[in-house]
Amino acid sequence: MKLKHQPDETESLMTWDDTFSFRCHPAIDCFNSCCRDVTIFLAPLDVIRLRRALGITSTEFLEKYAHRVVSQHSGLPAIILRMSQDEAMKCPFVTDQGCGVYESRPYSCRLYPLDTDNGIEFKFMVDTDRCHGLRETEEWTVERWRREQGLIDYDDLDHNLKDVMAADQVWEEKIADPRMQDMILMALYDVDRFREFVFNTSFFEKFKVDADIVEKIREDDVAMLYFASQWLRFALFGKKGFLKIDREYLENKKREVLGAKRS
Repeated sequence: MKLKHQPDETESLMTWDDTFSFRCHPAIDCFNSCCRDVTIFLAPLDVIRLRRALGITSTEFLEKYAHRVVSQHSGLPAIILRMSQDEAMKCPFVTDQGCGVYESRPYSCRLYPLDTDNGIEFKFMVDTDRCHGLRETEEWTVERWRREQGLIDYDDLDHNLKDVMAADQVWEEKIADPRMQDMILMALYDVDRFREFVFNTSFFEKFKVDADIVEKIREDDVAMLYFASQWLRFALFGKKGFLKIDREYLENKKREVLGAKRS
């Protein structure tokens, strides 16, 4: 999440055992003000949860509620939540009573009023002038805040996707091919389109995948995201994981190519 008016970058960082005071509630005079004029990057799990809460496909969600951006440095695609186009620039899910998708709210909203670049060190993304919830007396440790806001659910997925999401630290060259950018976006953020790609193409002719995994990813979106992380590792870095190339398929393709050359 990025706000236009960030606190001082020189402020001290907190770790999991450090404490802070915060409470957000409808009676506070700045209630809902953090839900407008803000840039919210969506995690892959955010898209799955939000599209499920809205009862739409991931493809429909991305078309209606998201912007696609590409890092100028790495070429890696990312997804930003689309704010309203009027002067208020509000989150599409905020209501007078608060968040309309609270149980499925994005990672950044769960972490607020904190921010982190590495999941280990934390800082405030706002100060007490902007967020009066920081003037409240309810005390938290960073670790308890993460746990009670459901941020632990993201940890294992973040670990699995780390080498893909940190492409600028892994690859020497920028991802410039739009097809590769779309492939990454599909696998990470568009679970329904990726499922169609897996089940409605020759994917299972090329790769040997255990039957229990096939059945799991047929309906389970989170399992499909784990599967996508393995596929991206193979496609981008050659790491096979549980994906095994079907040697018979490769040999048949070789014979087809050689036969075409001879004719």
